[in-house]
Amino acid sequence: MAGEQVAGKAYRTYVLVLLMIIYAFNFLDRQVVTIIAPYLKADMGVSDAQIGLLFGTAFALFYAVFGLPLAKLADGWNRVRTISIGLGFWSFMTAISGFTSTFGQLGSARIGVGVGEASASPASYSLLQDYFPKSVRATVLALYSAGIYIGSGASLIFGGEVIKYWEANYTAETAPLGLAGWQATYLAFGIPGIILAILMWFTVREPVRGAIDGMPTPGLPNPMRAVMAEFAAMLPPWNWRGFARLETGRATLTRNIALFLALVVGTALVISFTDGLLAPAKRAVVGQIGSLAITTNMVQWVALAVGIYCVGSWIQTIRLRDRVSYALMANPGFIGLTIAGGLMSYISYGLSPFIFLYAKQSFGVGAESGLTLGLITAIGGGLGASFGGVFGDWLRKRHPGGRVLVMIIAALGSAVTIYASYSVDSLSAFYAFAGINIFIHIMWLGPCAATIQDLVLPRMRGTATAVFFLGTTILGLGLGPYLVGLVSDVTADLRFALMGTLAVMPLILIAMVIALRRVPALETSLIDRARAAGEAV
Repeated sequence: MAGEQVAGKAYRTYVLVLLMIIYAFNFLDRQVVTIIAPYLKADMGVSDAQIGLLFGTAFALFYAVFGLPLAKLADGWNRVRTISIGLGFWSFMTAISGFTSTFGQLGSARIGVGVGEASASPASYSLLQDYFPKSVRATVLALYSAGIYIGSGASLIFGGEVIKYWEANYTAETAPLGLAGWQATYLAFGIPGIILAILMWFTVREPVRGAIDGMPTPGLPNPMRAVMAEFAAMLPPWNWRGFARLETGRATLTRNIALFLALVVGTALVISFTDGLLAPAKRAVVGQIGSLAITTNMVQWVALAVGIYCVGSWIQTIRLRDRVSYALMANPGFIGLTIAGGLMSYISYGLSPFIFLYAKQSFGVGAESGLTLGLITAIGGGLGASFGGVFGDWLRKRHPGGRVLVMIIAALGSAVTIYASYSVDSLSAFYAFAGINIFIHIMWLGPCAATIQDLVLPRMRGTATAVFFLGTTILGLGLGPYLVGLVSDVTADLRFALMGTLAVMPLILIAMVIALRRVPALETSLIDRARAAGEAV
């Protein structure tokens, strides 16, 4: 069944808008830490590094690890149901966050949000590929990705309004259920998502996978077994047992154990080093195991190490289990796009949780500025993401590497505007440059996501999306917020920490240039490379 027969233009547009709104809720729920950061610092006494941990690592580890198996679910099971169930779960966990009262409780709830949100994008990307033809996919994915900034902006706008209303109408003694304003914000954000999940379940149809590209592909015969196999591929001892059973896997087993030991040693060294950078008052202890104090640094680096190990193990098993997918993704062009996207996300995720805190510290704004910052984020980001996709599709028709050229423009423009944003002394100038930066910076996302999809076969789209999001999650969300917070705690200079995100820009440009040189040939040779690797196409 062809994609045009699956749905008319109006219905396809409805599906795109609904998925964009769901993606907005994805970021609404994860970005809420931005507006409540000063209130968490006041109520819980958390440090900037702990804000980064809540915003990034507590969420990112489980988002990344669960994203891999759930991507397999997107490649083999009903994607509409996958998105609906995931949305319902993460919305419930967001609402539960409103009843937490300690850093540990809130961190645990954030883990649940990360698990639920991991289901959304691989399934959504795959679904959109089967509703829209290849010629407009950068535009479609850019419009979908506009949900990032719509949700981020909405979290600032509505979060600020909820807190402002709560402070104006309630005291600690009169507040319903004794909730603080930031707790009420979590409830206000979580409940509507559950309603949206029901709407997704009952109004969106599941199209035939790959039909619009003339390559109809059935789902997996037992997708749940495939999901469990993905988990087993990441975690010892199941992955070690799997490697040992294969004659060709024994060398992989050796490399995997070496990775495990290297991460154990490396993590211990990094924990010791970063704890040593902090004054005792900033070396936050979040728990105790016997006489061993569990510091925020320990949680951060152990979590990141677990994520890196799981991802490394998964990639090693993909090489053994699905050589075609591995062959199509293990090339400098695909890797360059993934690294570039991850590091661009490192910058945006590093800045995002602290933008309101910076404005409050530098210019004395209150919760009411959430409206201004939210509108800047939603309008600038939404327009920038959409323009980047349209511009990328337009330029690709004139140059085979046109989409990557848009990414390079976004990176260079972003470097200039970030420097300007945190160099000005007036609030109005800060708002202006922040808006311009958000518009330019996000232009990379649609072209990058569409190009990633064009480098693989339809059956691999969910997996390719998960690999792409590994970069944005591990490098971006797992490192960006925490490192900015850590540098701020060490130097007592939040502005310096925010400006420091630009240190990765040379690496971004190198990765983009590598992709620019390789991607056109990789796109045109996709079928031939797949056949050479053993795929029947």
